[in-house]
Amino acid sequence: MKVMIDTGANRSFISIKALDPSYGKHLVTKSHSRIILADGHTSLSVFGTMTLSITMGDMLTSIKAFVVKELCADCILGMDFIHKYKLIINTEEQIVSISDDYKRTTLKFAINKNDTRYPTRLINNVRVPPKQTVTVPVSVELSSAQVLFRPSFKLQQRSPVVMLNSALTIHHHTSFISLHNPTTYSYSLPRGIILGTTTIPTLSFKRNSTTDHQIVHKNINNLIRHIDNPEQQDRVKTLLNQYAKLFDTSKLTVASNVTSHAIKTLDHPPPVSKPYYSTPSKQEEMYKIVQELLHFGLIRPSDSPYAAPALLVAKQDGTWRMVVDYKKLNNITIKDNHPLPNVEQAIQLLGGGYNFFSKLDMKSGFWQLPIKEEDKFKTAFITPDGLFEWNVLAQGLKNSPPSFQRVMTDILSPCREFSLVYIHDIVVYSRSFEEHLNHLAQVLAALSKHNFQLNPVKCNIFHQHIDYLSHTISEFGVKPNNEKIQAIIKLREPSKLAEANKFLGSISWYRKFIPQFATVAAPIHRVTNLTKPNRRQFVWGEAQQQAFLQLKALLIKSPLFLNFPNDNYPLILTTDASKVGIGGTLQQNIDGEIKNLYYHSQVTSPTQRRYDPIELETLAIWLCFQRMRSYLLGRSIIIYTDHCPLCKMMNSSVKNRRVDRISILLQEYNIEKIIHIKGQHNCLADYLSRHPIQNDEEIFDEDYGINMLFQWEPPEMVHVPENNSQIVGAVVTRSKMKQIAQRQDQIHVTIPSITNDKSSSSSQEKIEHSDEVTSDLITSNNFDITQIKIEQAKDPVIQNKLKEIMKDSTKHSYVFKDGILYKLALMRSNSTTKTKLIYLPSSMINSLLQFYHNDPLSGHFGIRRTYLKIKNKFWWPKMKQSISKYIQSCLPCQQYNINRSKKPGQLYPIPVPEGPFQLIGIDYCGPFKKTPRGNLYVLCITDYFTRWVTAIALPDCSAQTTAQALFQEYICRYGVPKSILSDQGTHFKNQLMEAMAKLIGYNHIFSSVYHPQTNGMVERFNATFVPQIAKLQDRENNNWDEFLLPVVFAYNTGIHATTGYSPFQLQYGRDPRLPTDEPSTSFTFNKPQDYYEQLKKNLLILQRQTRDNVNSRQQRYKHR
Repeated sequence: MKVMIDTGANRSFISIKALDPSYGKHLVTKSHSRIILADGHTSLSVFGTMTLSITMGDMLTSIKAFVVKELCADCILGMDFIHKYKLIINTEEQIVSISDDYKRTTLKFAINKNDTRYPTRLINNVRVPPKQTVTVPVSVELSSAQVLFRPSFKLQQRSPVVMLNSALTIHHHTSFISLHNPTTYSYSLPRGIILGTTTIPTLSFKRNSTTDHQIVHKNINNLIRHIDNPEQQDRVKTLLNQYAKLFDTSKLTVASNVTSHAIKTLDHPPPVSKPYYSTPSKQEEMYKIVQELLHFGLIRPSDSPYAAPALLVAKQDGTWRMVVDYKKLNNITIKDNHPLPNVEQAIQLLGGGYNFFSKLDMKSGFWQLPIKEEDKFKTAFITPDGLFEWNVLAQGLKNSPPSFQRVMTDILSPCREFSLVYIHDIVVYSRSFEEHLNHLAQVLAALSKHNFQLNPVKCNIFHQHIDYLSHTISEFGVKPNNEKIQAIIKLREPSKLAEANKFLGSISWYRKFIPQFATVAAPIHRVTNLTKPNRRQFVWGEAQQQAFLQLKALLIKSPLFLNFPNDNYPLILTTDASKVGIGGTLQQNIDGEIKNLYYHSQVTSPTQRRYDPIELETLAIWLCFQRMRSYLLGRSIIIYTDHCPLCKMMNSSVKNRRVDRISILLQEYNIEKIIHIKGQHNCLADYLSRHPIQNDEEIFDEDYGINMLFQWEPPEMVHVPENNSQIVGAVVTRSKMKQIAQRQDQIHVTIPSITNDKSSSSSQEKIEHSDEVTSDLITSNNFDITQIKIEQAKDPVIQNKLKEIMKDSTKHSYVFKDGILYKLALMRSNSTTKTKLIYLPSSMINSLLQFYHNDPLSGHFGIRRTYLKIKNKFWWPKMKQSISKYIQSCLPCQQYNINRSKKPGQLYPIPVPEGPFQLIGIDYCGPFKKTPRGNLYVLCITDYFTRWVTAIALPDCSAQTTAQALFQEYICRYGVPKSILSDQGTHFKNQLMEAMAKLIGYNHIFSSVYHPQTNGMVERFNATFVPQIAKLQDRENNNWDEFLLPVVFAYNTGIHATTGYSPFQLQYGRDPRLPTDEPSTSFTFNKPQDYYEQLKKNLLILQRQTRDNVNSRQQRYKHR
């Protein structure tokens, strides 16, 4: 049977012709559903459903499928099958991977002429005149069929010709396609060129009417469940059911009998852009979204001379949303001056005495408003699949808010005495239940008459109080909700001199608004106005606390705080960002007097803290726009920022994808200009950004390859209770991590950005440091092996085991010697000799794990390395499980560890060297934050045979420093290697390094340009040691270089997954001694010659085994 896996089909299907004629039809359960093709018109009749059992490789699968008359294949497996069996489709290698609960199987694609995509070739040479459209014949490898045509993305990138994504009818291998030339010159295409591909239409399942009724019924029930009175609830339900179609979210609707949106433009040539480049997977997502919009009639194919590029924006749930960059169109669009409602006057109408409120939200509001037919061509947007134009009002068009407001004001004008409308938000207010029932009925009738659609999730029906436009409305009147002033209300009290000075500096800008400011702030001035020798005498007492609270109160009360904007003046948004958070203030300058409307600040997430300065500043603007949307939408806005490059972001690209993406999302706002402001004048926004309140929102969901930076956050030790259980490890969940992050309100960058932006006011201030070596560098080992005998005697489990051994020692793999119980275990699967391991009592497990994981000499490495270090010396029941739980509950590891996944494809590893010092790799990591010893970089050197790592902290990465460090710290200690592998950085590829190679006598090999994987072993260690150091270092002293050697020691003494031995073993031919090892009570003198001979034998055995292990591992890597 030929099976086609179709990501465009929601369900699975089988042709009735593919069923066994003798008994197959008897397995079909008869049912009827309406199935339509992706063209939105062609339908298929369904005979019923059946459960298919399909053997794929060595795996038996099953899925419920629809039985139809005929298909392009015997069976189509859709997204239901793909999700159920976690299919991974690799088009490059032509394989598909499928898994169940027990295993994963890989299958090869069946490639043949009947594949679903066929090249579409031009039959004749064609010349397309300028500004014209021609229809040309094309040939397809299908005799006759109804197909979908998708233009070639590469062809449209290199030529001006525009082709549409369209449905074609093929007769005798021939069909016709339209070509449009938007340029002012002719363009020719040669005969035989591939214009694109044709695809047999995919299938989609359309819900029937009963499901729609279920959705509406559920939505209505959710809206009225809060009404306690059963009689009132029934009456409200009856009303809502009367207008049920308003709450039907199963399909999108377009309003009827309303004023269509007009786009009036200046006398200017139509702006044209080419499609944005995107990956194949994103092209496929874009194609699906476009097909859905076509299906619902929201867009249509276009041959417009206009063309705005479309792109995808990731949503928080992982799905994609299409947005169009209308930057060029908006620049030539004439502004619509229809006024938005005066929020202050409108809300003051509510006053007091109203007891019932309903809030209605329009679903995808702008999409419900049609565009004038003669203006639709101006909305044309271009994707890799063609040119399309909107039938409805699109997001991002300049005049969308006033146009939508005009329509809503018109249709609800009969209800103006008991309703307010602000763009797509409607509030209905009444004094009694009966009155509100009548008022709500009138509003719903008006919306239903014009075929509008509501969003039930955001609606509130018959409530006693509601939040509307940042105000809380109830029977007691209207008051601004605290959301607008949370940034001020939640300001933390200063705890040190620097914070107190910053607070005074930020709030002093408002002293002209605060009566008797100097008197109120005097207690704070007394403890901040200190001479340099007395700065350590800072004391924050009760008087300072009262002054702090009083200043906050004065800052948020009238007349300083203005609840409503004045529409006759532009809004002023001032923003700032730091590595800690973002902050913003919304103000208006009314006749020379500054009025404050809104304060906002929030903590940046760990991902956001790794953004470049320009991205952080853009993030601050976008977050403020999101929070202040009801104030900003439809009004003139001036933005002040202390980051100069952003001043042109709304008119042209700044060559940063994150920033450009935000500029596109801001197109729907009326931003007059962006003005640069000096950092010292940006007081309050800067203070709010450095003292933010917590917020979990994530804006940039997509990773564009920004360099990883690691932030220091205070490590928290997880203590394992000393009880009869072996170990208790509290696994840290994501929600728990958020709580931890919320407690860590002082986050500093310890290993900072690769980009040094000294001009940004958001850069971290230098931290005072001490040259003293912190006590953290001394091993934190609390494990005392001399206490084993005493603790074993106290352990009831061990004592019970001893009693069993005393009865019959032959039946147990234990031995009792010198008062200590040992476990006898095989160290390797191919070994026959058992090793004595100390049976560790439960009371000592916690201290042992603290040393082998948390100690600087252990370096916070993972479960495998920690287990392999311990397993050769100690044993206790469920040891591996205990280690796993302990490390999973380690907070620094949860904060800093990076998820890694193997990329598809074969690897081509470097051949295994013959032995140590044959080939070493060198690479730089940094720059990091400068330490008190002046170090900025780390030179990492790795032996490709033993994996032995040498890491050297250095003040710079110049050629002279590199050569000197390599000679003194490596060659003088270990000798001259045969070859050195590095990248082509100027610190490695220079005359000095070349001269040193010739003088000393080694071969210097360089990796390919832009391909660091060649030197992957060193690159991999660089990615390992940075988070390990971040877990250990001291944030105050910034002493990452002091922890460099302990972390390297921990790495070198850990078992390497590839070699099967630790680098220390392969380097020295013995195991390292650790602080937890038993002290020697005797000493054996060996002759140097005897020791040398034994060491040589050990090293030969280890090296031979290592080569075999590495070769075996590399073979697996090649075919992963």
